[in-house]
Amino acid sequence: MIGVDLAGTQDALRAAAGRVSALVTTVTNPATAVPNLTWTVAETAAHLVISLRHYTGLVTGEVDIRDYLGLAPEHATPGERGGIANAQLLQEFTERDLGRLADMLVSAADGFIAVGGRRPPDEPIVTSNGLPMTVPIMTSAMLGEQLIHGLDIARAVGAAWPISRADALRVIAGVMAMVPDYVDRQQAAGLHAAYELRFRGGPRYRMTIDDGTAVVGPATGQADCWISAEPVAYLLVGYGRCGQWSSILRGKIVAGGRKPWLGLKFGRLLTSA
Repeated sequence: MIGVDLAGTQDALRAAAGRVSALVTTVTNPATAVPNLTWTVAETAAHLVISLRHYTGLVTGEVDIRDYLGLAPEHATPGERGGIANAQLLQEFTERDLGRLADMLVSAADGFIAVGGRRPPDEPIVTSNGLPMTVPIMTSAMLGEQLIHGLDIARAVGAAWPISRADALRVIAGVMAMVPDYVDRQQAAGLHAAYELRFRGGPRYRMTIDDGTAVVGPATGQADCWISAEPVAYLLVGYGRCGQWSSILRGKIVAGGRKPWLGLKFGRLLTSA
């Protein structure tokens, strides 16, 4: 089972929300377009606020997830379900003043962290993408939202936005726990392969693909293909904020093993939509 350090991830989430809040206060035009998104800076900040509040409501039971799951078609992927729910939440939450959003973001992060102890750490909670997550995994996902959308806003206004290796590893721990649910079953059909994912300065994971399904756990035994990745580069590639080939050419992501060519196929085995 993949573990997430809840306390450390909560601290990282609080710090990241504070960084995004400070960045948002420097933006003068709320309608500034965010590169590669359909949202403005104000809409991106609003998404971060309402996502934290939504997850808080899921933990406390105040949000009925059926109201959002019912918006998606029956056979929608987790990414599609999440996108539809996000659009609905953004429509329901109308605040677009950057100063107020900056303040709300910090309080929303604190609110989500405060309710983290209300559920057992291994209790699954169904979320808006239709998948069950524990509070530690939800916290990891919320940290990822702050880091990636913080980067989006920074790129929109030409600001620096460093992401630490430690924070990237905290997000990756949550991602690894959810990977089996994001396998593209068509791409993985007929494939039987074992990958070892080696994150530099962090843990190693084994992902076994068996005809459209996947199991992820600690690295054990010999793999068909290993992938060595700098955590921040892997995170940015996984979230679509950096091209795979640029990271490969710079040595940030390297594949090897008995079947190194499986490394090129890895990205196509997972779907975000």
